[in-house]
Amino acid sequence: MFRHIALSLLAFGLLRAQELDKLPDWAVAHARAATAEPAPSEDPDSWVVFDRTEVAYGGDNEIWTHRYRLVKVLGERGISEGVFRIMGVGGKANKVKKLKGWNLRPDNELVKLDQDSVVTLEDAGAETFSRSTLTAAILPRVAKGSWVAFESLQVAKLPFGPIDGSAVMGRQPIRRWEMEVGMRGGWFFNPKPVEIKLDLHHFSPYLTEVQSEPGKRVTVFHVPALPNGEAGLPPLANLLPIVVVRFLDPALKDAPIWPTWDAPASWFSKAYASKIHPSGGLPKWTPDLGGLLELWRWMGKELSYKAVYLTPERGWIPEDSMEVFRKRYGDCKDLSSFFLGEASALGFKGAPALACIIDGRAEATSEPMNGFNHVIAALQLEQSLGFPAEVETPKGRFLLVDATDPLTPLGQLPSAHRGGQVLICLPEGGIWTGIPEKAIFPGQMEVTLDAEVRTDGGLEGNLAFRERGNAWGLRSAAKLGGKSAVRDRLLSQLLDLPPTAQLEIQTLGDPGTLETPFEVGVKVRHPRGFRLQGGEASLEPMAWRIVPPIIQKPGQPRFFPVESAYSEDLHYRAKVKVPFQVLPILPEAQGRTPFRSYTWKARGSAIGEGTLLELELDHRLVPATFGHEHRDEGIREWKRDRSVAKNLVADALAFKIQR
Repeated sequence: MFRHIALSLLAFGLLRAQELDKLPDWAVAHARAATAEPAPSEDPDSWVVFDRTEVAYGGDNEIWTHRYRLVKVLGERGISEGVFRIMGVGGKANKVKKLKGWNLRPDNELVKLDQDSVVTLEDAGAETFSRSTLTAAILPRVAKGSWVAFESLQVAKLPFGPIDGSAVMGRQPIRRWEMEVGMRGGWFFNPKPVEIKLDLHHFSPYLTEVQSEPGKRVTVFHVPALPNGEAGLPPLANLLPIVVVRFLDPALKDAPIWPTWDAPASWFSKAYASKIHPSGGLPKWTPDLGGLLELWRWMGKELSYKAVYLTPERGWIPEDSMEVFRKRYGDCKDLSSFFLGEASALGFKGAPALACIIDGRAEATSEPMNGFNHVIAALQLEQSLGFPAEVETPKGRFLLVDATDPLTPLGQLPSAHRGGQVLICLPEGGIWTGIPEKAIFPGQMEVTLDAEVRTDGGLEGNLAFRERGNAWGLRSAAKLGGKSAVRDRLLSQLLDLPPTAQLEIQTLGDPGTLETPFEVGVKVRHPRGFRLQGGEASLEPMAWRIVPPIIQKPGQPRFFPVESAYSEDLHYRAKVKVPFQVLPILPEAQGRTPFRSYTWKARGSAIGEGTLLELELDHRLVPATFGHEHRDEGIREWKRDRSVAKNLVADALAFKIQR
């Protein structure tokens, strides 16, 4: 019977085998080979069957790229594979010269795309603030079961030199991934012969089936997909496999050639030199430490961080100090150069320093690569100023300053720099130096609740926040948007309040005053702030940001190492008047895990027919790392830590009602 049904379906063309010969010649053999293999075990939405990149050098900083990509759409969300995307920084430095696309649908209809140019969305030439541009084209009518193929020809002319990188892994598994460099023939009609470096980074332990020929090609088989839903991640830029291509062109004079770290450092020093000078618009402060502190205070009050790229070079070259002063904003390059220029008027010499924050950490590899996404300032000191962010190097002592965060006191660095390195760029070359742990400014928040509970469990009172630095982002919110921005941040991210609760900002400190904590006073009305449940009650945990996310989906093996970089302290004090007699269920407790330490005290004293609850929590989140070989231990400790945090919240804020 089933045989007759199948034959009938075949007669109507519903079970026809897809005519793979309709695909482009380069894709046919790979598609046929994939049909003879089992689908990836990850059960993905799509399967990248073939991904090949050919790279050549045209001279004068110009990199030519010919790319092939073949994908089998396996699920509904895999339909997004019909969109061709290029993310780039800095205008139209990366151009698509030719794009072809094929969509072989399950019904064997072939939909084609053939364009000589590709639209750029969010063009950096427009008057918008942007770090990136998105170049995209859509291949129509992609469906579950489609074979999607793209072939593109691209030209990139990058101001920082002919160096490019390509990540191997993505959100879909890859059957075969290839890169070949220095090719001749076809579209690469006349590449310039130069020395080529092809470097493989972070392949182990994620990629095991690798074939490579130094300086020529690399092929990787059965690339696993990056997992979804894993928390507790280290910076992925230092983990994920990447192939870096460098064309060492001795004819280049205005861009780094990257043979050693001294080359890019010298280039950046030269590129910044004409931009680093006093703006002429600031007061005449004393040429000493006092003047430097005044400069820092002024920047904290007057300047804002914004990333704006209007030309390709703006991704790497700062604005002139006069423009930063006039606009009152800039990105990391602009603000660092402005600080260095104004510091020079106070008698301090300095240099830009390249860093990587948030997404990864800069690596002093033997073969230079572009692993930077941030610029800070390095002031050269003849003698110590006593700051924690001073470093001793073979070229002397330097004070490291992150000018994008003037809400951190001068002499220390925000926590994004913890465990990192920077490359100080001098005219004669570069100096690598690590970030001292003592340089990191410790985040700290003091929260005080003074409230009264009604007989129905409603709570009304005052919350006071004293923020050291910019621990919870209240100071920066106030600087950018005043009371409304602080209120939005409290409601959306920091306080777990129901829609029926009311929140009113009553007092707001000066966010530019760094010598004292930033203070915010809030009046709060919570309809169920003291939840009554039979013979027990519980206080809602407003501002208790201590429970970590779920580490990963149950039943799945861990892919990445486990890391927590949290470092903030929370000091919570509460006085709550309750109109009946209650006793704390957890009068005191203390504990420690690899990720946190805490102490807790709760006491209740009679006031008439009611109770005055006095609560104290001192809580610290600490950095912890479990490497690749200790992932399972990291998962166990994370789960245990999460259980500890949840139990602390539940037990510490629970009370027994006395009848």
